[in-house]
Amino acid sequence: MTAGKRKSRKKRRWGRYRKRNLLQLGAVLLLAVFVVLGSQMFLRGYVNKHEDGRALSGVFVGNTDISGMDSKEAMQAVQKEIAGYESVNLHFQITKGQEIQASLQELGVSSANLKDTVKKAVQYGRDRDLVQSYKAIRKAEKGKLEQHFPVQYQVDPKAAEKILNVRAGSVLRVPVNASITQEGEEVRITEGQKGEGLDLEQTLENVRLFLNEGWDGKSGTVQAVVVKKDPVVTTEDLEQMTDILGSYTTYYGEDGSGRSQNIASGAMHLNGIFLRPGEEQSVNAAMEPYTAENGYAEAASFESNTVVQTMGGGICQVSTTLYNALLYAELEIVERYPHSMLVSYAEPSMDAAIADDVLDLVFKNNQETPIYIETVLAEGNLTFRIYGKETRNPGRELTFFSETTESKDTEGKRFVATDDYIGYMGIQSYAHPEISAQLWKVVTEDGVESSRDVINYSQYMASPETYGVGTASEDPAAVEKMKAAILTQDEATIQAVMQEILYGPPVQEESGELSPEGNS
Repeated sequence: MTAGKRKSRKKRRWGRYRKRNLLQLGAVLLLAVFVVLGSQMFLRGYVNKHEDGRALSGVFVGNTDISGMDSKEAMQAVQKEIAGYESVNLHFQITKGQEIQASLQELGVSSANLKDTVKKAVQYGRDRDLVQSYKAIRKAEKGKLEQHFPVQYQVDPKAAEKILNVRAGSVLRVPVNASITQEGEEVRITEGQKGEGLDLEQTLENVRLFLNEGWDGKSGTVQAVVVKKDPVVTTEDLEQMTDILGSYTTYYGEDGSGRSQNIASGAMHLNGIFLRPGEEQSVNAAMEPYTAENGYAEAASFESNTVVQTMGGGICQVSTTLYNALLYAELEIVERYPHSMLVSYAEPSMDAAIADDVLDLVFKNNQETPIYIETVLAEGNLTFRIYGKETRNPGRELTFFSETTESKDTEGKRFVATDDYIGYMGIQSYAHPEISAQLWKVVTEDGVESSRDVINYSQYMASPETYGVGTASEDPAAVEKMKAAILTQDEATIQAVMQEILYGPPVQEESGELSPEGNS
């Protein structure tokens, strides 16, 4: 055999060998493709079979087991559990052996991005690659899955600041601002003192870490961060503020009632307010929260047709007194509202109502120098003095007077339920007409009138003569019967039901003629 033939045969043999290997490799690859496609189809079918919109068994959001729940059910369950945490108290360690407490509700704790967290938890095991999803589903079916999605909690800084500063004030040596008082004809400045305060930002960061790093839903201790603090108002701030720009006084009495306590407490919360040029002040923000630990008590107030006890009743006299002092100081009134009905301590249009975050008195220092507010409580009188640097003409005089532009009398009586025992009926307030009024500001310079302007318009609803009717009784049926009678607003019905409850049903005299045989 020649060398050429041997070479040719070898080439043909190599070609057959390579072709056979390629065919074998192709078969292997084709088999692998079928295996992969088959596995993918199996996994896809298995995962799709369990795609029912419900959470796998063993999935938790926070401490809530949402196994088998859809998104709506899971959200409701988680929200219910979170709502149950509102009463949980956190203990804030101030110093060794000293602490204060606040509930999660008081701190304004809420959950962040809860809807997205619940959605991810419900979709867990169906939102991953097929192999991981298959493993998660199989694990859940065997009862071996435990997957936690943490709830991210956040704190409302404003709510937390209010409650923590009030409670820390009973433990810490808080800074004392420099102050101004008038003694006789002399204005005296008292020097401020350094003290301690909470570093609110760092303290709330500790709260956030506590709640978001494995919290078990129970009360616990958080380290409060205490720092040295200088007084906000210093002697240097007050040295050029010894002129009284405006003052006003109303009488509230010292009868020891909840109302008088509220007026005194609210007024003292405004004592020492210091505003630089351009700064604004909300009166409601300075006086709240209206809680017992912040100096307030319950006092009677109207709610619909019922006399109820509410915290802070009477504080509107505080805002009204300050409003008039501000008018004489000629500071800018940013926000002011009249009462819905006339009040006894101020003329129409000279009042200023406060109602939590609904109605407020807000004013602005429109002077070129700071102003300072002093509260004076003496012999049942409330006085506000506003200090600053007087730049007005010494011959400038202000007069404010109320003008009623429309008045319409009201008729009839109103009856409201009280906590007195059944049998009591007494007048609660006298009738007030429906009134429209406006407040005039008259300015005279050296005895000559220079301006006369209307500075506000106010409307007041009519209020009929109002009587309180007792509803208290040891018999629940009698209480309900008396309340139902009051709802009729008919005096004869109310009196009749009251008499029936107290003395029983009226005796009905039988009438009729005797028979000839007599009454046998």
